Amino acid sequence: MEHTAALVASWPKASADPTCEALGKDPRFHLLLSSRRRFVWGLTVLMLGVYFGYILTLAYRPDLLGVRLVESQPMTVGIPIGFGMFAFTFGLVAIYVHRANAVYDAMIHDLRQGDGQ
Repeated sequence: MEHTAALVASWPKASADPTCEALGKDPRFHLLLSSRRRFVWGLTVLMLGVYFGYILTLAYRPDLLGVRLVESQPMTVGIPIGFGMFAFTFGLVAIYVHRANAVYDAMIHDLRQGDGQ
């Protein structure tokens, strides 16, 4: 363990950088972190709710997903709902990418430029 402690002690400290210290004190940086964190957790909860809703429905009420779309065809309601989950996932990714490009990139640009201090 001594060799690990010596290695860790030799690593540069991020707090020694004045830019990092200034960024850590900037309220805009904290606003960026908190708004992004809230948004990401919201999307995560939404995705997990849809996913587990589908899985639990499949486990406990398979009769709901086993209804045929057309009586003469073997496809059931569960198949398009399952594919719909893929579309939902891609939709959430598109929403996140749009927000990252439109909102978070602008906030990061302002932080880099030092605007608004």
